[in-house]
Amino acid sequence: MIVRPKRSVTYFFVPLIDVLILLFCIFLLMPFVSTGETETNANNKEEKPKKELTTNVKQLQSELEKARREVEKLKAEKGTLADRLSVKILEIDPRDGKLYYLQNCERVNVTEEKEADALITLHVRASGTKEPFFMILYPRAKTGFPEQQQADNYARWFRDVQFQFDRPFK
Repeated sequence: MIVRPKRSVTYFFVPLIDVLILLFCIFLLMPFVSTGETETNANNKEEKPKKELTTNVKQLQSELEKARREVEKLKAEKGTLADRLSVKILEIDPRDGKLYYLQNCERVNVTEEKEADALITLHVRASGTKEPFFMILYPRAKTGFPEQQQADNYARWFRDVQFQFDRPFK
């Protein structure tokens, strides 16, 4: 037990501190001692969302399974990329930035939009049921070619078909 001091101020505060400690302990024990009514209300509130949650989970699982089946079906329909595309490789000359492709081991330059249209038409016919695709390869060394205007022209020429520039240094 705490001994009461002889001074008047501490004579008052020592019993007050005892009471405050007792009140704090009661405050800490309050959550453990509760009435039955609040527990039943809390249980009723928790049961309703659990029931809704189980139906939602079942619904989401069925939707997930449908989506997985659909993905598998689409993968089977599409096949691999190599089976769907017919790729034509075009290259950009590192010396002057001109566009060309190889035909029977001979270099064929594409200098105008008319020549590009003719190439597109030939490749579309040759590809048959596959989708035509044009890959335009930039030079493998930094030479400053093609210039921006040349690249814009090439993009404009092939705007009606699928194409892509392969830029090794970008």
